[in-house]
Amino acid sequence: MVVIGAGRIGVGLQREAAARGLSVRLIDRVFGWDALDAPAGSPVLVVVRNDDLAAVVQRVPAARRDDLVFVQNGAIGDLLGSLGVGESTRGLLYFLVARRGDGITPGRTSWFSGRHGAAVAAWLGTLGLVAEDVDGPTFAAHAFEKLLWLSTNGLLCQARGATVGEVATAHRAELAALVTELMPIGARARGVGMSPAAMAERLADYSATIPDYRASVKEWPTRNGWLVKTARLLGIGTPLHDALIASVGAP
Repeated sequence: MVVIGAGRIGVGLQREAAARGLSVRLIDRVFGWDALDAPAGSPVLVVVRNDDLAAVVQRVPAARRDDLVFVQNGAIGDLLGSLGVGESTRGLLYFLVARRGDGITPGRTSWFSGRHGAAVAAWLGTLGLVAEDVDGPTFAAHAFEKLLWLSTNGLLCQARGATVGEVATAHRAELAALVTELMPIGARARGVGMSPAAMAERLADYSATIPDYRASVKEWPTRNGWLVKTARLLGIGTPLHDALIASVGAP
């Protein structure tokens, strides 16, 4: 597997693969780019920050851009479209690497969709990580769920000085209220049909797998900022979300 990005996730995947006798060709800011000279047709996992995506895509040979698999969080569809890779394979990673060099803490099923979705899901399976390949609409629903988890926990962790585990327990009512307020965005913009109560339960269940993680408000344009912008476009009121944003001084 070729992986672009030598941060927490990239190094974590390389370590897990090496422990099983598997090879990962890691590309960082300087080294390893010759790995992309190989013929097209095999996946290239992109695990860089959202802010680095434009620079990475520009460095990838045109013949290999269809092989890119983007696993960044948030509503990145418009960004990928503007970079000419809007039809590329997408993924949602549900595991944690707390610090660069740490091992991987499994969470729940990771989701993929696109031409290389099945191949990447199978590869992660060889590392002991559960992953599945799904169709586009199913992936869109999972992507909105992950967006909600990041955005609600980022706000509540920062506003209440809590971990995600504490948000899921001590601040559960506030989490549920925030999810209820934001779910109409998913219903109208992404066709998500899950009830707010069921969604809040799923978010809390995931937090229970990594209870000590402390989220924060970041990557504004593709997380909370996207929710704000889309709510305004759809005429959906989000007073609790707005108040929490103001309380933490975001963006």
